[in-house]
Amino acid sequence: MTKTPLEDFLNECVAADPDGDGLSVEELYGLYLSWCGLAGFAPVGGRGFRAGLRAANVRTDHGGIRCPGLRMTGPAACDYLIHRELPLAVLEAPAGRPQLISHPGTERVAPLPGRTGGGVRGAVPAA
Repeated sequence: MTKTPLEDFLNECVAADPDGDGLSVEELYGLYLSWCGLAGFAPVGGRGFRAGLRAANVRTDHGGIRCPGLRMTGPAACDYLIHRELPLAVLEAPAGRPQLISHPGTERVAPLPGRTGGGVRGAVPAA
């Protein structure tokens, strides 16, 4: 059976941490986007990412907002933590839940090393 890029991402970037607070799905998706940028993969959208998490048996709590028992690890975690002030995307919220949103603002930001183009802070890439 062939592994999917999402399974590779989970194996390389996420570790068990039963005593920790876990990660929000938004943090996990930001980490995934950092990993895709470093690995040269085109990321899936928010809905595809959530479906991939379910397929990989990653459980969520609190109405699908947090993934308990997980922590970030590896180079993509460093990239994400350094650059997380630059919102990368907005996930579609589960039905009946408030929308997860990026930071507001319209100031210009410089392109990150290894990534194409600059952008506007708060902008969300087209799906």
